[in-house]
Amino acid sequence: MVHTPGHSPGHASYLHEDSGVLITGDAIFNVLGLRWPPRMLCSNFVMTQETAHRLGELQYTTAAFTHGPEIRDRPREAIRKFLARQ
Repeated sequence: MVHTPGHSPGHASYLHEDSGVLITGDAIFNVLGLRWPPRMLCSNFVMTQETAHRLGELQYTTAAFTHGPEIRDRPREAIRKFLARQ
């Protein structure tokens, strides 16, 4: 479990190390590209942005999202690039 509060106070993302799958939950969406969840749906949008940076520090081969398709081709690099733009 990776504590990624902001979308909700107890929000978490999950990394299954054996399979290399990261589930971002609602920390990051992949709807028409990587994006933040809508501000109005976050209990603390600034915290959402801050804690999502933890996802760029992890090792994984697939990133899965609650909203949008998974990324299997260099997902960590895609998420780190997204986070760097913010």
